[in-house]
Amino acid sequence: MELIYENEYGRCYSVSHGPSIKHNIQMVIGTVGVFMTGKDMEALLLVVRNSHAPCNCENCGGKRRNKILTTSVLIDFCLKVDEHILPLIEDLIVGTNFMLNMGIELDKHRIKFS
Repeated sequence: MELIYENEYGRCYSVSHGPSIKHNIQMVIGTVGVFMTGKDMEALLLVVRNSHAPCNCENCGGKRRNKILTTSVLIDFCLKVDEHILPLIEDLIVGTNFMLNMGIELDKHRIKFS
């Protein structure tokens, strides 16, 4: 495992021996680790960004959402969130995506980074 990005909420690692060749990212929040693909990370980012909007289901009645529900091939998970945690989750995902794609962009433009 190699650390990709971390903040005060969690860490994301690059893993070479995940449950499948595509699930090469492990997001660790507290003591829970979730194996994900790049597409899973993008989908989770959309869920996090949409969670700022109020929920209009019968149970919530227009109140701000207090949990994030998402699914992947391997697992469905629910994170309890508040206004303080949402930006940290978003930062964790965006920072991880940036670090993963930075090398691709540098290579594309033939920029060497040492």
